[in-house]
Amino acid sequence: MKITFFIFLLSSLLSTQAFADKVLVTIGKSGQVTEQQLESAMQAAPFATQFPAMDEKGQAYLRGDMLLRMARAEALYQEAVELGKNKSVVFNKEMGNYKTSLLAQRYVNNLRQQIKISKEIDQQLTIKYKDNNDALVAARSVVVAKQFTNVKKKSINQLKQQAEIETYFNRLNKSPSSNTVLAEGNDLLIKYGDLLPSEKKQAIDKQHIIDKVNEWVVLLLTAKEAEKKGENVDSQLQEFGQNLTTRLLLVEKEKQWISDENTLLDYFQKHPEIGYIPERRQIGQIVLSTEQEAKGIQARIKAGESLFMLAGQFSVDPYGKQRSGDMGWLTEGEASQEIEAGIKNLKDNHVSEIIKTDKGWHLIVIINRKPSEQKTYTDIKDRVRQKFLAEKMTTYLKDVVAKHPLEWKIANHI
Repeated sequence: MKITFFIFLLSSLLSTQAFADKVLVTIGKSGQVTEQQLESAMQAAPFATQFPAMDEKGQAYLRGDMLLRMARAEALYQEAVELGKNKSVVFNKEMGNYKTSLLAQRYVNNLRQQIKISKEIDQQLTIKYKDNNDALVAARSVVVAKQFTNVKKKSINQLKQQAEIETYFNRLNKSPSSNTVLAEGNDLLIKYGDLLPSEKKQAIDKQHIIDKVNEWVVLLLTAKEAEKKGENVDSQLQEFGQNLTTRLLLVEKEKQWISDENTLLDYFQKHPEIGYIPERRQIGQIVLSTEQEAKGIQARIKAGESLFMLAGQFSVDPYGKQRSGDMGWLTEGEASQEIEAGIKNLKDNHVSEIIKTDKGWHLIVIINRKPSEQKTYTDIKDRVRQKFLAEKMTTYLKDVVAKHPLEWKIANHI
């Protein structure tokens, strides 16, 4: 479905009704994207702050693009579920770790919210910083932080005592296996293998392992305490689980597509243009409304007058006139065909021939330039990888969407 189709449909949709939780598209057997889900995604997007200033067509374009992305993501998720990615050992471990981290954070946040500055101290700070509100806020934060550090330390020590935690770091002096117990307590057990992805032989950073064990003891204890107090993180877990399921599928596909570095090297050799860095030119420009005016200005520039001074007085291009003709850096291929052809062989600091476009009659000077270059594979390995994966993903997405088809409901709301 072309994005222009989305622009028309979403523009009509926005102009006729307020947002409701109506289904915009269904995906496969059970997936869907609603208006509220789309709005939430739009508000969380990087362009959210600029979005209100856009015209209706621009807004609709971005909505359409976001909606298509969300629909495809749901199709990928359904494919991942069908392949059992949400039942793997890695999935369960990641979900467990994430749940522990969420609950531990809830416990810490609750502790922090309990910290209150005494009236006496607050009064002292208010008097001291009466003429500087920012300093007052900062001073209060320092007091809360100090109190919180002490409260947190005391609370964690109590939890350790209650759980009867024992650590066995001396076992790191030998050759620990994945089953070597490093810490245990009531309903808590941490093994060496829990901290490492595999049993590959490697130099053991003892202090690093000790720090990780202590960190996990705190996380597990505070998470259990948060759970006891009724903290619920199911909604966050659900969202994380869906993203993780899809991510595991894509990691698997990437490994299939890139068996070794020769795959990428071969791809680069077939697509050397990936390594081409086009020329960049620092441009000065004046735009006139008639060819006769352009000829007159061209003669004045050749006689020694500054294009930039003249552009500030006579250019009909508002942006260029405001900047006295300084157009900044322009990458080869970014300008119109007429301008690209007109400056192709232009020498630095020479005024161009008159160039006609739909915006007027142009005179251009190249102030400076950065020559084009051809990068080697070693220079741009990451870019080659991204291009290769993007190409593979485009084809793969077509197959996934064919298997879990998208059924658009937008027209039903217009």
